[in-house]
Amino acid sequence: MIYSKQREGILRTLRYELNHPTAEELYTHLKEREPSLSLATVYRNLNQLSKIGKVMRIEVPNGSDRFDSIADGHYHLICEKCGKAVDIARDAIPDTVEAAQKYSGCEVKNASILFCGICRECKNK
Repeated sequence: MIYSKQREGILRTLRYELNHPTAEELYTHLKEREPSLSLATVYRNLNQLSKIGKVMRIEVPNGSDRFDSIADGHYHLICEKCGKAVDIARDAIPDTVEAAQKYSGCEVKNASILFCGICRECKNK
């Protein structure tokens, strides 16, 4: 993948400034520092970065996809009240891939599990 200033800014922002943003949130945040940046550029770079495994796309039913700089296959919970994505370590739910393979008789190449519920902050309000 060819280096670009925009791609580097997107990765840096995902890693250090924003937690699980949508493409639109990321664009709004970056636009302040880089006025020439377009939303299409953000989408294009996020698609490329997720395709090569540098970022994780969190597909949210009935909502905008979110993006995570930690692309290790961990799971997420999407809060139904505030929309926040919360990390859930892959080993918190052991053997999901193994169980799916055993049950189905298929070879699982990739798994994406998304939980929906209420985050700790919203639950405690």
